[in-house]
Amino acid sequence: ALRGLLPGLHRGQVVSVDEVGALATALVAGASEGGAWCAAVGLPECGVLAAAGSGVSLDRLLLVDEPGERWAEVVAVLLGAVEGVVLRPPVRPSVTGVRRLTAFARRHGGVLVVAGVPWEGAQVRLRVVSSEWTGLGDGHGHLRGRRARVVAEGKGPPRAEWLWLPG
Repeated sequence: ALRGLLPGLHRGQVVSVDEVGALATALVAGASEGGAWCAAVGLPECGVLAAAGSGVSLDRLLLVDEPGERWAEVVAVLLGAVEGVVLRPPVRPSVTGVRRLTAFARRHGGVLVVAGVPWEGAQVRLRVVSSEWTGLGDGHGHLRGRRARVVAEGKGPPRAEWLWLPG
């Protein structure tokens, strides 16, 4: 779904996503479809069925629901072992912690997706600026999809597209 906004995630890159949800899941789905191992850290509400429905290959996903006080060490170990890590830090990280994990991702060639908190070392920031749901009509029916306007900011001018999430 994000291919038009992100022509390619490069090893060692950090991506910041404003919210935990469909954007982060779409990034993991794209990576795991391509055969990459991924991990989700600090996302206890990450539903396995929802992830599978979004295209995440569950046989290539590690879940660390509650990493505890040493969450940064957990992420560092995972960045050395898998291609992509989605992280929601349990506390706002220090500037030193941000720099350390950003450098670790770069050195080990992993992609770090940070959700829900600003991350100064991110090369790309993704955010949903508006969205609309389809399928409901006059108080009846079923939700069938979500169309979202997503903006990617980083090097160069911002890019924006309407996407179906999950897509």
